[in-house]
Amino acid sequence: MPWEGHFRPLVPLAHALSVRGHDVAFAAAAAWASRAEEEGFPLLPAGMTREEGGAVFEAYRESVFALPPEERRTQQFSKLFGMIHAPAKLPEVLGVARAWRPDAIVHDSCDLAAPIAAASLGLPWVNHSFGAMIPLAALEAAREYVEPLWRGEGLEPDPYAGAFRGLFVDLAPPSFTWEQPRGKVVRLRPVPDTAEAPPAWLEELEPPLVYVTMGTVYNQPELFRPLLDGLDGANGQGYGSALVTVGRDVEPDELGPLPPRVRVERFVPQAHILQRAVAVLSHGGSGTTLGALAHGLPLVLVPQAADQFDNAARAEKAGAAVVLRPSEVTAESVRAALGRVLGEPSFAEAARGIAAEIQEMATVDEAATAVEEHVGGG
Repeated sequence: MPWEGHFRPLVPLAHALSVRGHDVAFAAAAAWASRAEEEGFPLLPAGMTREEGGAVFEAYRESVFALPPEERRTQQFSKLFGMIHAPAKLPEVLGVARAWRPDAIVHDSCDLAAPIAAASLGLPWVNHSFGAMIPLAALEAAREYVEPLWRGEGLEPDPYAGAFRGLFVDLAPPSFTWEQPRGKVVRLRPVPDTAEAPPAWLEELEPPLVYVTMGTVYNQPELFRPLLDGLDGANGQGYGSALVTVGRDVEPDELGPLPPRVRVERFVPQAHILQRAVAVLSHGGSGTTLGALAHGLPLVLVPQAADQFDNAARAEKAGAAVVLRPSEVTAESVRAALGRVLGEPSFAEAARGIAAEIQEMATVDEAATAVEEHVGGG
């Protein structure tokens, strides 16, 4: 799927396979070509952009978001990825695959066209998660939309939208695994994005450092205001400065006035920040959440949609996070939550426990070997 939180988790494995001599290309909306090329890969144009899919989803947004937050994901996932994106992408990904002639397809867990294309072409496939596994209920809800696509290719519909027939690359540590994948699994340690050198000014930020981000989708400037106001006056609670990243499509000055010792940037490689941080205040996206936990950092989470409520619930249950629902987010609640995760040792202890789990997961090189064995045996 052509947005950062789905693309970036695939890149380390893509690089590892490329280094081993395999040809690797990404299939996504044509507008994603420059982003794929930044990472050194060609793009095979197939499917909608995020904005095009989102425009179609607008007709369903009100009914989905009228549900309690914890119940939205099943409907949002099945409609956005099963009803909207999969039928738009399937014929195009079949076309580019027939022309490019791959030996296997590795796909983001939300790309429900990819398993159908692989089955139609007789290719082995690998389902690569971007965080915790898509809930089984969400995969089951997508069935009504993708079954006709399977049958249209002369195939018997696969259980769970084809998610588990091939190898499953799982980025979630055991404590985040509430449901088990149904097939072969390799747990891949989240890989830090440290290809770029850290900016020189990062060393100048006063420690201890708090990292604040709302990801790349739910990062509207107004969502930052209570977070910034919560940082204001909270420096006595265990941190010296804060770094806020707003994403590639938001201008830092859109956030308005900043508290003292707060710096705003569009993008900084996350691993460089996490190496210096003491806590993370975020939306609960998979990349940010697992990245923070891999570094043993406690979290304050303010989930908005998609997988964020699931991630927040997992981190909270593990004792590594304080979670604020959308209706609970105020300057006062943010300040209090940040004070808790910085002041109560149990949060950092729980986060370090998850970090230890992550260290036991496979390296990207080991995951590449598992992919080669799966493809060679398929």
